[in-house]
Amino acid sequence: RLHAWNLDFVETTDEGSRYRKFATKVDESLRFMKAIGVDTSSPTFTKTEFYTAHECLLLPYEEALTRKDSTTGRYYDCSGHMLWVGER
Repeated sequence: RLHAWNLDFVETTDEGSRYRKFATKVDESLRFMKAIGVDTSSPTFTKTEFYTAHECLLLPYEEALTRKDSTTGRYYDCSGHMLWVGER
């Protein structure tokens, strides 16, 4: 299933090569677990909580929208209404 993702746009890139190697290792690991009797259809293997934020992914963009408050001297990111960076 990991290999079903459309990789055409990264086919000849280093990132595409690393993804294919990683996906192959995951497939091998899952086949091994099934072979030794591990139930890989349980929620432990099929679900995850994954959080991301554009504030972290686009740091140069966020830096460009950071302003220093003239009254407090503190810096504020002006690109969003509820910014968060760190652990949830």
